This record gives sequence, C-alpha cells and structure tokens, in this order.
Amino acid sequence: MQQSFWMHREEPEFPALRGRRTADAVVVGGGMTGLTTAFWLCRAGLQVILLEADKLLCGASSRCAGIVSAAGTPAYARLEKTGGTALSSAYAQTQMAALHSLREMARQQGSGSGWQESEAQIVADSADQAKLLEKEAEAMQRAGLAAGFSHATQCPFPAEGVLRVGNMATLHPVRYFRYIADLAVRQGVKIFEHSRVISLETNLAYTERGSVTAPYIIVATGFPIINMPGWYFARMTQSQSWLIPVEENVKFEGLFLAADGRYALRKIRDGALFQLNGGRIGDDSCMEARGVFDEVYAPLLGCGKANNLYAGIEAHTADGLPYIGPYSAKTPNLFVAAGYGGRGLLGSMVAAQAISAHVLGLHAGEYHIYSAQRKGQGKLVPTLAGRYLRGLLTRPSAPRCPHMGCRLTYNAQARIWECPCHGSCFTDIGRVINAPAVHDAKVQHGRRG
Repeated sequence: MQQSFWMHREEPEFPALRGRRTADAVVVGGGMTGLTTAFWLCRAGLQVILLEADKLLCGASSRCAGIVSAAGTPAYARLEKTGGTALSSAYAQTQMAALHSLREMARQQGSGSGWQESEAQIVADSADQAKLLEKEAEAMQRAGLAAGFSHATQCPFPAEGVLRVGNMATLHPVRYFRYIADLAVRQGVKIFEHSRVISLETNLAYTERGSVTAPYIIVATGFPIINMPGWYFARMTQSQSWLIPVEENVKFEGLFLAADGRYALRKIRDGALFQLNGGRIGDDSCMEARGVFDEVYAPLLGCGKANNLYAGIEAHTADGLPYIGPYSAKTPNLFVAAGYGGRGLLGSMVAAQAISAHVLGLHAGEYHIYSAQRKGQGKLVPTLAGRYLRGLLTRPSAPRCPHMGCRLTYNAQARIWECPCHGSCFTDIGRVINAPAVHDAKVQHGRRG
C-alpha cells in the first residue's frame, strides 16, 4: 500500500501473536484510536494487549491532514434541532475535553508533535451555505463555544462567508502517534503486529496463529469487523480522500475547511497541505483527484500541478456522530469506536476517554450521545441494501469481497480492488487492506472485472 505523506523512516517492528494469551483488555486495531485507548487503560492499571492486522501507522491515522478542530461540516445546529441545547452542549463538552487532552499530550511531547494553535475557518462558497453557517455559529455559541460568523476571510478559494472558531490546532500526526506508541509500550501495553483478528467470541479474540482471552474487547478497526450484533455494515459508509502537498510558498494564513466537506487546507513547514474528499469507495462517480486539484484548486492557490497524491479512507455514520461505546445492548463488555467522518484525531481521544470510563466504572458523563444504540440510526439501511444487491448481481466476472460476497470493482489509478457495498479494499493480487473484510479476496491473475 502507498506510504503515508508523513512517514519518512522505518518504524520499529513488533512481533506477531503466537499461542494463547490473557489480559484485562484486548484492543483490536493499531491506529490512533486503538493505541490511545490501550494507553489510557494501561495507565489506569489494566493489562492490555493490542492486536494490529498489519503494522502500526499503516492505516487512516497516518493518512490524515493533522487537523484538530471541534468544528467542521455543520453539526451543532443539527444536533440542537434533534435534541436541544443539551445534546449540542454535550457534544461540545466532549469535543473540547478531547482537544484539551490532545493539547496537553502534545505539550508534553514538545516541538516534535508539530502542534500549532490556529483559528479554524469553515468556508461557505454560496449564499445558502453562508446562511447555514450563521445558524451554526449561533448554535455553537449556545453550546458554549467561542465561534462567530464573518464575511471577511483570507481563504484563497471563493467564499461567501466563514464560521470562525478559535483555539483549534494542527499537528504532525505520525510524530504524535510515535510518541503515544512509545508511552504505551513503556506503560506496559503489549503490541502484536501482523496479527489480524479474524473472529471474536465472548471475551476471546482469534488471530490466524493465536488468541487472547480478556474480559473487555475494544474493536477500533476504522470500520467494525463484526457484523452482528450491531449491523454496522448497514449503518456506515466509507469514502476516499487524498492528501496533496503544495511545495510552493502559497500566500494564506490559517486553517480552512469547506462547509460541505469537499476540502481542507492547512500550512505545513515547506508549504501547504491540501486535502480533497471524494465519494464512496467503489462508486463510478468517485472523482479523479489529480485532475480536480489541477483544474480547480491549483490556479486559486497560485501553485503548480499536483506531483504526489496520498490516498486515505474515511468512515461515516448515518447521522454524523461516531459510534463509541458498547457494541450492542447485549454485549456490555465488547466496545466499538468508529465513524469519525474525517475527524479521527479528536475522535480517537473521545473514544479513549469514553471507553476507559465505561471499563473502569467511572461516570461516563456526556459520552452517552455517541452510543451505537441511539435513536434515528436507520437512514442508510435502504441505500446500502440497494448497493448490496447491485454488488451481488453486477459484474459477474469480477472477484467477490470475502466480507459479504459483493462483486469488487477495480481502481486502475490506485491499482486496488474496492468493494462498492461496504468499502473494503484489496491490493492488486487480493490482499485485504482495510476492514470490514478480514480475509484476502480470491483474484484471478490478469482479470480486472
């Protein structure tokens, strides 16, 4: 798989799990969520084992733009409409608590974290979007956040107005990740790489060469790998994103996020970093990222065409809030953390704090808003059901996804197989890259569907 934009050296190796192990908690997934949660639990005195399918830093955590913001696509006004100011305030409190913890961890790390305080500007490119942002600013203020709407902006892209949120930040995600990994190991977390979990039972996680017995299991795989209970495959989607480094010294100051989620723009040491967000994985309409950047955004930035693109994957829930907490009402000791919608840095800290509170029997506070059993979660089911049926019936010559049998589509640009139903991806020869699939696809050599 393509290397992350942020990574420029080899990471330390951890052994593969072999044989049977026991622990107080087992964390499935070696991304930012899994590692932070494992560290949080171990620091509280639990014996923790972390199982990573490939290597630490190989997934979405190392492919994000390094943006730490409690605001993005409008959420507070929608939450207020759904559950009143109590819901939007709870969301604000948990987001800001996570941001505070991230800030403290970054300060402890020092300059290596790349932490930079910044005002976040959510950009509207139409009059209708500007009106929505005005309402969003008012809802954020009622939720206790320092936010305001303005028509003045330094954004290099067309803007009818911006929502300004102070005291947000950017960081270097991989350096920060390495720091947390080092802390976790020193604290006592046992990490096993190349140990893909292929099945779960009550208090038991199986890999191909071993197993871990633990009273608590936390699934932090980006997209949940267990279908039932939970039915997350029917309530979540996955989309593509691309990081595009801009090496020229482009003229702008600040951090900019499109109100409709299309892009993000931030400064980095040697220029700028542009994130372009696309459609669902496997969709024919998924954009050709290089062409879009070269034709639309590069002229506005005053820079040359894109030299490099770094692909990533984002997981989304039906209502925009992540799923954090017990996997289902029937599995109080099995936990899930997924669906951050491109805001994984804050989401990982929210998950670590929420799940640790549950496991340790502490007051969970406002974290109940992320419960996977909350109401109003069926919106994606009809759409995904249709995609699933089409995935079963179309392209009869294409290989099947081992997750639920959908026919894969081949992305010639990225040279990967993609599942249009639930977003699993596979290498050119069928090796599984990301969840929910946990087994390789059977790909006939030379066949592209």
